[in-house]
Amino acid sequence: MPINTLLADNRIQLTGAQKQAAQYIMDHYEESIFLTASKLAQKAGVSEATIVRLAQVLGFDGYPKLQQMLRTKLKDRLTTVTRLEQTVKNTRTDGDILTKIMQEDIRNLSETLRDIPLETFRQAVTDMKNARRIYVVGLRGAHAPALVLALYLRFLGKQATPVIPGYGDVWNTLHGMSADDLAIGISFPRYTKLTIDVLEYAKENGTRVGAITDSLVSPLARNADWVLPVHSRLDSFIESFTASMSLVNALLTELSVQNPEETMKALKEREFLWQKKEIYVLPYADYKNGRKKRKPSHR
Repeated sequence: MPINTLLADNRIQLTGAQKQAAQYIMDHYEESIFLTASKLAQKAGVSEATIVRLAQVLGFDGYPKLQQMLRTKLKDRLTTVTRLEQTVKNTRTDGDILTKIMQEDIRNLSETLRDIPLETFRQAVTDMKNARRIYVVGLRGAHAPALVLALYLRFLGKQATPVIPGYGDVWNTLHGMSADDLAIGISFPRYTKLTIDVLEYAKENGTRVGAITDSLVSPLARNADWVLPVHSRLDSFIESFTASMSLVNALLTELSVQNPEETMKALKEREFLWQKKEIYVLPYADYKNGRKKRKPSHR
């Protein structure tokens, strides 16, 4: 069974000592994955038996199997240069790249669908529905799904703010967030520090926090009320955002059908504005049937 699903299903069943050990692993990831069970137990302040039982609760035969899985996650932290070198080494032809990348994205979609608990998905939508304001932070590669989520939340009539460095001070943007609000962070290995800091700040202010990331051992998870695990691995120097964009589509669609009247009202208002300002090019038939074309500007 995939590690994301195991963590999601078993997190609330961990004992206090097991939670303490799991938290230590998340906080000291790169160190922990190379420690023996006894050394990790010493560092985490628990017994060696607790480390072994933690691995077993998560479905592994023992700590070495858990450690092996955690070490594979380290590959996600490789630099873009190293990953490109590996891609060049493993690739034979252009056709091979086309097939390989698309097959990997199909796998990312399939595994993401399998690993997201439906109740967690529904909780995320409920939080978006009930939030007074929604802050969405996603930087670097994760900026694209974050911006799309914030944009279309606005289309649905929500007060959504993308947290973007360079467009005013980030902390001024976040000032005043409260328990009535929701902060959503999107980040994948290598995780951006500002995204983690924003979620930590939100949690300190009593704000509900959601995370779209690769797993519950992600540093975004430590401050999150819910985590939607998304697969993003590609044999490339970039991460795949196919599954995260699909998840954003699903969240927005579910939110829209839960509030049909509010959604319809918000969309009608925007459609009226778009038509008034002629935002979109009309179909050719509309021009042909008598709509006057605008003369092109030669300024």
